Amino acid sequence: MGDIPGTPGPRRWVVAAGLAALAAVAAAALAGQLVDDRAVPIGNMVLTAAIAVLFTPMAALILAGVPGHPVGRLMLAAGAIACGSVVAGSWAGPVALAWAYQWSGWPPLGLTVLALLLFPDGRLPSRRWRPLAWLIAGATGVATVALAVAAIDHPRTLVTTVDTPLTGRAAALEAVAKVAILVAGAGLIGVLVSLVLRWRRAAGEVRQQLACLLPAAVLIPLALAVDGALGLAGAWALAAAAMPAAMTLAVLRYRLYDLDRIVNRTVVWLVMSLLVIVGFVAIVALLRDLVMGGSTSDASLVATGLIAVAFEPVRRRVQHGVDYLLYGDRDNPYKVMASIGDVHGKTTDPDAVLPVLMRTIATSLRLPYAAVELADHGSPRVSAEYGRRTTQVEEFDMVAHGERLGRLLVGPRSSGGHFSRRERQLLDDVAQYAAVVTEATRLIRDLQESRERLIMAREEERRRLRRDLHDGVGPALTGLSMQVRAARKSVTEPARVGEILDVLAADLQLCMTEVRQLLDGLPRPAELDDGLEAALRAQCRRFEGPALALDLYVVESLDGLPAAVEVAAYRIVGEALTNVTKHARARTCRITVGRRRSLNIEVVDDGVGIEAAAPSQRGVGLDSMRERAEELGGECFVTAGEPRGTAVRVHLPIPSIPLRGHTPKLEHR
Repeated sequence: MGDIPGTPGPRRWVVAAGLAALAAVAAAALAGQLVDDRAVPIGNMVLTAAIAVLFTPMAALILAGVPGHPVGRLMLAAGAIACGSVVAGSWAGPVALAWAYQWSGWPPLGLTVLALLLFPDGRLPSRRWRPLAWLIAGATGVATVALAVAAIDHPRTLVTTVDTPLTGRAAALEAVAKVAILVAGAGLIGVLVSLVLRWRRAAGEVRQQLACLLPAAVLIPLALAVDGALGLAGAWALAAAAMPAAMTLAVLRYRLYDLDRIVNRTVVWLVMSLLVIVGFVAIVALLRDLVMGGSTSDASLVATGLIAVAFEPVRRRVQHGVDYLLYGDRDNPYKVMASIGDVHGKTTDPDAVLPVLMRTIATSLRLPYAAVELADHGSPRVSAEYGRRTTQVEEFDMVAHGERLGRLLVGPRSSGGHFSRRERQLLDDVAQYAAVVTEATRLIRDLQESRERLIMAREEERRRLRRDLHDGVGPALTGLSMQVRAARKSVTEPARVGEILDVLAADLQLCMTEVRQLLDGLPRPAELDDGLEAALRAQCRRFEGPALALDLYVVESLDGLPAAVEVAAYRIVGEALTNVTKHARARTCRITVGRRRSLNIEVVDDGVGIEAAAPSQRGVGLDSMRERAEELGGECFVTAGEPRGTAVRVHLPIPSIPLRGHTPKLEHR
């Protein structure tokens, strides 16, 4: 046979050996059907034959791509036992082979259920699922042993002739086997639940792997319905083929380049075969009963013509769907670029633009890994990535306005795989667009940093001004006042001089009052000199009264905060408490302040709530709080409390300038 393009030598030999062994088994089974008069009819072995024909080569592909993979091992064991069962049934003349057939058809089914529990990574969802795995394995083993021992007494009739009466040991063992099979069947329900839970909790590649089972889950009940309605056993065998094909596709989806082409054509063939069979049967049944007056041959001719006419248009649609499943939107570059444009237009956080962009590129083109690498002080650094990095990545330069900003790194869909010329052109265009987005993001971040520096510089300058006024002008004016009072006592004409000095003292006192008012009116209140926590406690004491109890909880230390953050937090809490006292009609209010990457403030009261407040009152102070938070790049949310009242939640970032140096990454489980 010819080499499979892109497949390393050892993999080719493993696959070739598996196919050769399967061909030998098929030849042996066919010979037995033709030669042995006691051969079990192939129609009675449809499911076992389907497992033998499909699981064996698929398991060889999995183990060639991922040696030792538990799912591949279980599929190989199921396929090998099924092959033996088909050969034993086809050569049922000798008693030993007839005996082997009576029990060897059950283990492949139990092993398939166990493989689904370990799907797709070969591990249990968690340790809590170990009892289910042991239950399925134990039930499979008990049923197999019970059938094997019972078949000693009935080597030709235990399973082959189900209406044969059993007595004694064989009857008891058959009952044990039936109970074990029912237990394993109940275990299958648990396996289906585990697959659903895996899918709900998974993301990225794992979710796509689990989604590969969806066509099989649809085809199997459909085949059962066709089999039950029309007695078409071939439909069930064809549907059974979907399960190992889906499992193999999922396990090797990102690991074998040569598998993409094989699986693409295989899936298209399976879907088209099913559509042809179902369509042919449905058309024949419909025309025979309603139009042709019971003539099956005429109905078959018409059905054949209709299917021939519709085959190519349907095949193109199926091919398009399979291509989308395997390759994403690679054939629709406009859609890919539009998706990237939506990311840039809808993502407001500059730090989230590149991670979301990488996720969009990877999911749109079905890539296992995408990352952007930018130059950071002369050395390359991965600034954002999505997925799991493979050993092989391809690089595309990101150039914007003649400047090389970095590289777009993407992983091929499978180990040893390569992108086609059209895909490389698309990825090169994506890299240029990513460069423009990166440059825009950098400008936005620089603008934000500049704004934060400006705000912090302004607040620091106000702090310096307050300190100078307090420590310089204040004491000087106080000294002048004392000197004037001393001069008044020392003059020889107290009446006249005293009158003048009284006026001077009054003027100086007025000046001092104005200075104090100026100090109090500065954006940084005097209470903040002792720290934000002390200032907030002093603020709470001013608002607290007999009708309102205030509780302040400070979760982490608030020392060392920038002046701009302290002032914003102090003013926002003050505005929130003002609204509580004026409008909420609350009896209790809780203020919680915590510090992690940002300063988090929560003010919750048990009043009438924001929805119950008058329209003229709902906007009081809210805009001011939001503006103060947004001025520092933060957020302010005002919502209804639970079960009543109002909740004000504020997040103020604590800047560390420069803000670069971290690698944002979206999680991919």
